[in-house]
Amino acid sequence: MYSVYLVEDEALVLADIQQSIPWIENNFYVAGSNTDSSIAYLEIKKLKPDVVFTDLKMPGKSGFDLIREIREQELCCEFVVISAYETFEYARELMLLDGFDYLVKPVLESQFDELFQRLLAKLEHKYGEQLLPNTSSEELNRITAYLNRNLTQKHSLQTIAHQFTINPNYICKLFSKHLDTTFSSYLTRIRMEHAARLLKETNKTVKEIAAFSGYYDYFYFCRIFRGYYQCTPTQYRGGI
Repeated sequence: MYSVYLVEDEALVLADIQQSIPWIENNFYVAGSNTDSSIAYLEIKKLKPDVVFTDLKMPGKSGFDLIREIREQELCCEFVVISAYETFEYARELMLLDGFDYLVKPVLESQFDELFQRLLAKLEHKYGEQLLPNTSSEELNRITAYLNRNLTQKHSLQTIAHQFTINPNYICKLFSKHLDTTFSSYLTRIRMEHAARLLKETNKTVKEIAAFSGYYDYFYFCRIFRGYYQCTPTQYRGGI
């Protein structure tokens, strides 16, 4: 999943954006948020989210001020402005700042659905070669891409075989031949690495992070995490 940071000066609107938009279902998670754009700037520098959603008119730094300052830090973020002002000049200014999109409030659910599809395509193109194994097997590449995009879902060798209409034994051979690992070990690794990122980059509870990583049994998640990193999730977050 990709990380998102939200900037909105009205606390109630910010809470509504966090709670009403299906982030997780669309392979995003909210890494942080703030009503103060100056504080948001400092947190964005630290968290380095993949996407920043920001209001335009705010006390202190405007949305455009925030984008300019982040660009000066050469952070590789995509920017989506959500504004009550529908003017060509504002949309044009965002384009000049290499922003991703300009949405006018109130934003329809269908607009968010379309936005998420385009964002995912852009981010996967940008980071795909870094985040996913690129093997000589197109079938395996499709499987690993699917697993990485859908970590919150329950997966097994059988469900993946059904999803891609491939024999389970053949999938096992693909992982062994091209990645020198098993299907189960690969799935555990990407889930553990994702959980570790969430522990370091967000303030979400360990139980929430377990679910975001595809584990709905909290105690089982903690046992697997401890076996993988030789410490508990809480200790890992604390730098132990």
